[in-house]
Amino acid sequence: MSCPKTFDILTEELIELLASYLEPLDMVHLGATCKRLYKSINRPEVWEHKAIDDFGDCFTIISILDSAGLDLGEQNKPEPTDWRQYYQERHVAMAQMNKDADAEVTQSDKDYKEAWELLRGVQASGDIHSLSRAAQLLIGILYNFPGRAECYYLLAFTLYILNKLEDALSLLEIGSLVDPSNEPINELTQEIQGLLDGYGSTMTDAAPLLDDAKELSNRLKAALTGIFNSFDKDKDGSLSPAELSEFVFKTNGSRPPAAFLTQMGIQFGKDAKGYLTLEGFLNFFLEQTLEDPIETRRDLEKHGWDGDRLVRCDVARNA
Repeated sequence: MSCPKTFDILTEELIELLASYLEPLDMVHLGATCKRLYKSINRPEVWEHKAIDDFGDCFTIISILDSAGLDLGEQNKPEPTDWRQYYQERHVAMAQMNKDADAEVTQSDKDYKEAWELLRGVQASGDIHSLSRAAQLLIGILYNFPGRAECYYLLAFTLYILNKLEDALSLLEIGSLVDPSNEPINELTQEIQGLLDGYGSTMTDAAPLLDDAKELSNRLKAALTGIFNSFDKDKDGSLSPAELSEFVFKTNGSRPPAAFLTQMGIQFGKDAKGYLTLEGFLNFFLEQTLEDPIETRRDLEKHGWDGDRLVRCDVARNA
């Protein structure tokens, strides 16, 4: 059957836009009106875009998180090879879920709370596996509730912790499309964009602070060891309270209380005298880098190192 002439004005783009407003059965009926519309309606990209519009872009999010080195477990779903079939299956599943909406909402709230607690705990424990578990929970929520903007924020914050700033911005952009007025998303976007602008165009080429095992990279270890040795005036392999106080003063511009100096050694690693060792110094910066990688780069710069390339500034100038 040929299409009525009135359909001739419909471009492929307009047909795709029209399909985005239709229910699946209505799309089938529209495609049955003529060969051209049947062909247009059943283009893979039409069903792909409709699936993303209706059910969210989980596969892009999964790809970003996976490339950041997070273990997504069973949530690491492959992109569909048949978008029409995927849409139909998801449409049926969502209809069934709506029948148990209260239970699903309760479970998603529980998972969100657990993810948030895991991310808060990373600061204290430095357990990188908590980031993967949190990401798994958040992806599971978005699979059923793609409109929960706060999940995009927490996923972006996870990447922020890993120093994957541009990837974090990508997730924040998706979240802002879901809820343009979400304040945490907007604030984190501004903060990350400001950090990227502050580092200039070389930020994308910045030397990594962590290795694949989420430990300090060799270049960062070398930089921190150099800084440590410059304050270890008696070369005994540890920082006495006076030496540590001098380091903190040059880093932050103020003298720390005595209790802080003692606690540093207890918490991160001390020698027989209770003084902070090199290992303890590196442990402190590992915890800080997992929580706030930008702060580590800033600290390096205060001690004459290029926070981007992880070399001494005099070497960077001559490179």
